[in-house]
Amino acid sequence: MEVTTKKTDETLTVKVSGAVDTEAAEVLRTELGKILKLRPKKVVMDLSLVPTMGSSGIGKILIFFKGLDSGSSSFEIKGIHENLYNIFKAVKLDKLFPISMR
Repeated sequence: MEVTTKKTDETLTVKVSGAVDTEAAEVLRTELGKILKLRPKKVVMDLSLVPTMGSSGIGKILIFFKGLDSGSSSFEIKGIHENLYNIFKAVKLDKLFPISMR
């Protein structure tokens, strides 16, 4: 699994590539922690290259979301695969932040 970031204007795009299992979730946690320190205004997480994600990975994304300053930061997930979208929707993450398959 790999995490890359790209900043344009006010948006920080976080692209995650590869399966996010328990071990990769710890790497994800570390990388997302670095992003929190940047205090971005808008974060778009691109999951188009993530075929599978375990509950630990989902938990790390939720912790990251809660760590953002909700008053001045926005967060959304784009490019999520249908199987992951269904899981995220089942646990009602779509009620916390926008999630789209494109």
